[in-house]
Amino acid sequence: MPVDLSASIYAQYKLARKRAEEAVRRGAAQEGSVEYRRAAELMRQYAEGVNDFSIKSQRQQRAEALDRMALTLDGMPARVKQPTRKSGMPSAEPVGDSDYDAEVLALIEESSIRWDDIGGLEETKQSIKQAFGLAMARKPKGIRIDSWRNMLFFGPPGTGKTLLAAATAGSLDATFFNVKVSNVLSKYFGESTKILSALYTAARRMSPSVIFLDEFESLTPPRGEGESGAERRIVSTLLAELDGLATKDDDSYVLTIGATNLPWLLDGAILSRFQKRIYVPLPDPEARRAILEIHLTMRGHKTQLPIATLVTRTEGYSGREIEQICQTAIANMTRRANPDLMELVDKGQAALRQYEIKVEPLNESDFQVAFDQIHPATDNKLIQRHQEWFKKTEA
Repeated sequence: MPVDLSASIYAQYKLARKRAEEAVRRGAAQEGSVEYRRAAELMRQYAEGVNDFSIKSQRQQRAEALDRMALTLDGMPARVKQPTRKSGMPSAEPVGDSDYDAEVLALIEESSIRWDDIGGLEETKQSIKQAFGLAMARKPKGIRIDSWRNMLFFGPPGTGKTLLAAATAGSLDATFFNVKVSNVLSKYFGESTKILSALYTAARRMSPSVIFLDEFESLTPPRGEGESGAERRIVSTLLAELDGLATKDDDSYVLTIGATNLPWLLDGAILSRFQKRIYVPLPDPEARRAILEIHLTMRGHKTQLPIATLVTRTEGYSGREIEQICQTAIANMTRRANPDLMELVDKGQAALRQYEIKVEPLNESDFQVAFDQIHPATDNKLIQRHQEWFKKTEA
């Protein structure tokens, strides 16, 4: 009977991928190249383990993307040195392209989040799947069908915008560039536009890709309000990338997802490039139930309080806050059920490894501790402003 080695191969792939990313962060380009090629070969072996053509094709494309990353690193110095400058002073010498390649490759993350890890937001998930499906599937001869390439997620903090982006990349087996504003904005003259250009160049090379730009409003302050020449160049560069000027004649697919809690601060020209704007609201009762089940019942915990009661008590809470409620209640339960655990910690790791943590059903007092500590941060005025902005921009 043949032995299924797919789990072992995938584990080796993840380890090689992790080593490659760590090498890039250290500036060890050649080491990173070797590990990316190892990861590519393991991904090809992983692809051979399935009969489904679409899944096999996706995995083979991922292997090709990893090989391209290795080729990129081959052209970089053996040790990439970050330039040193005095704070607040512009660089006197231009930074080599390899510096930006290293920074951009370090933004790639292997997303383990899947659609099932997110409670609710089913319509949003369907919109993303439709965009990706239209982009990747073969088109009828002589027919052009354009797909959304730019999506804006907006809504109150903690509602799942980052999770949605991670699930998009994880579920669709796309290269995930997780970009925080601090990774792109630079106090040094002229660097931000170069980093943006390098980011999109890498994403096209490793297509299909998802670029997630968090705190998006900070990248694009409204034009004309005391902006500098550098800020204007950032906006111009981003406009060109969102327009997809560099992808008109190739089949690469890059999905840009911008996320913001303050959409009314966005530059109008940038906003117009987002074909799909998705309001990610506070979870409704059905979504709250799904979030509670993900963090409680699906993780093996039992509760003396009916889930329906918890759904009612978490009205007005964001998804992140509901997760914190569950974590705090579980932490209180484990303290109650394991009173001697602190003494075992003092005895060392050997004693801890021989001890099995006891669990009990979560009770009213566990949740009361959580609700006493965690309160909803989003007020009705902020919710109303998001809704009014959405209606205004959609009109």
